[in-house]
Amino acid sequence: MIEIRIDSTGDGCYLLYGKDELWKNCVHADFDEHVVLYGNRSYNGCKEASWYKRTMEILNDIDDWDEYPEDLPEKTNAKLKELYDGCRNINDIVVDVIKLLYPNDKFKSGTLTGYSQEDWEYYIVKGDVDTELLEALYFNKISDVTVIDGNDNIDGFITDDDLWEAERNGTLGKLLRERYDIPDEEDIKIYKADGYKKIIDWQEVC
Repeated sequence: MIEIRIDSTGDGCYLLYGKDELWKNCVHADFDEHVVLYGNRSYNGCKEASWYKRTMEILNDIDDWDEYPEDLPEKTNAKLKELYDGCRNINDIVVDVIKLLYPNDKFKSGTLTGYSQEDWEYYIVKGDVDTELLEALYFNKISDVTVIDGNDNIDGFITDDDLWEAERNGTLGKLLRERYDIPDEEDIKIYKADGYKKIIDWQEVC
């Protein structure tokens, strides 16, 4: 018998609040080079990617000194000038300039949102990054999952969207079996703690 406990109270979330920032590894193995988060002053953001730093250096040089990079082709600098002349603020053209400077790479941009109106953050990602997972982890839209098999415990998480859809469709057991490689012949019991109760009350759901 395997027991699975889903903690939706928000008291867990070890992935988000550990100093080692383990949550980033769940999004991408090289998070800092593939993900940029910025815009909301309430959050520290993530701006370590080399392509973002270079883009901002170029834009700041243009904005402050009207200096264009000497190592870029004239055609590229001409397009840079066209973008700069047509904007009110360099932040408005950051994504366009990144795509101009790195034409062989794939970039995607948008806005992450949480449950509160104040929870938002702009993102730019390079390559294949799961932005739904990024949003869930960044804004704590997850529940802790503990799989108990005898004396062995496996810790993980499930996003709120995945949990809600699985509960609605009656596929929660199937989803967790697949995610944690639990054979069909193995009996499981799933318990969930209600996130709206101050005292944890484990209820069997499957």
